[in-house]
Amino acid sequence: MSTPPAPGRGPSAFDAAQQAIDHTRRHLFPFRFERWLVLGCVAFLDQCGRQQAMGGRFSAPWPGTWGGGGGGGRPAGTGEDVTKAVEWLGTHALVVAMVAAAVLAVMVVFVAVVLWLNSRGVFMYADDVASGRADFERPWREHAARAGSYFAWSFGLTVATLAAVLVLVAAALMALVALVSGPPGSGLTAGLGLAAVVVLFLAVLVVAGLASLGLRDFVAPLQIHAGVGCGAAIRLLRDLVLAHPGVFVVYVLLKIVFGIASGILVLVAACLTCCCVLLPIVTQTALQPLFFFERAWSLFLLRQLGHDLIGPAAK
Repeated sequence: MSTPPAPGRGPSAFDAAQQAIDHTRRHLFPFRFERWLVLGCVAFLDQCGRQQAMGGRFSAPWPGTWGGGGGGGRPAGTGEDVTKAVEWLGTHALVVAMVAAAVLAVMVVFVAVVLWLNSRGVFMYADDVASGRADFERPWREHAARAGSYFAWSFGLTVATLAAVLVLVAAALMALVALVSGPPGSGLTAGLGLAAVVVLFLAVLVVAGLASLGLRDFVAPLQIHAGVGCGAAIRLLRDLVLAHPGVFVVYVLLKIVFGIASGILVLVAACLTCCCVLLPIVTQTALQPLFFFERAWSLFLLRQLGHDLIGPAAK
């Protein structure tokens, strides 16, 4: 049985992990297929959009032929090709802008739908894991209002991140154009500008990742526990982080290690099942203990910090 930390003992991400393991063992074993399947469906909604976003890779368009000979000269015709491309874009600017706007609008609508489903799933899975139940309809109805508030913040974060990425991509393209077709002596400045863009891009990814982790792991459970909107729950989390910064730093570092380990486990499972385990819902059902533990971990950490969502059976 999981027990709260002993009196006088400070909150610990390690203790929370051990309690989450006990909670997972108690509620998922002995194995019951129908229970795992329902939780797998809910976990799929909870994960909707998250794996795709984290799995993406950023590859800078960096020609490998540069610096290959002749003292680092540019490939013949490269500057002329870039100049022609820039001229073509200038001539067809209206068409390019309309196509780009249409593509962006479709992307925004798609992202909004995915994030809306994810927002509902975050609350449903947190409720099921905390209560030890395997419900679908009840948490979908009960947490609709709180999920709507969460969605607004999640969507805002995504749009802000997308806008920052688009600005940085535009800056990178401008730096590349200057690097390829700029006047002699401009290569160093353009190269430094491109390096700065890459650093800023990585910084945006880190900040967005931490914000997303905070929303899903802590803000949503705080909304459930306190019965407040997302903005008020964010302020609660801010106060907790300021009061226990070391606890949250350790938690984030352990989550990174856990992410690497779980990625390896999923890869092994995919190899053993000819990738069948990678199918949607199949992943969350077959590997339900992994998802259940990960969701319970932050709930038990919040429990140590005075916000207890865990059902009476865990006490």
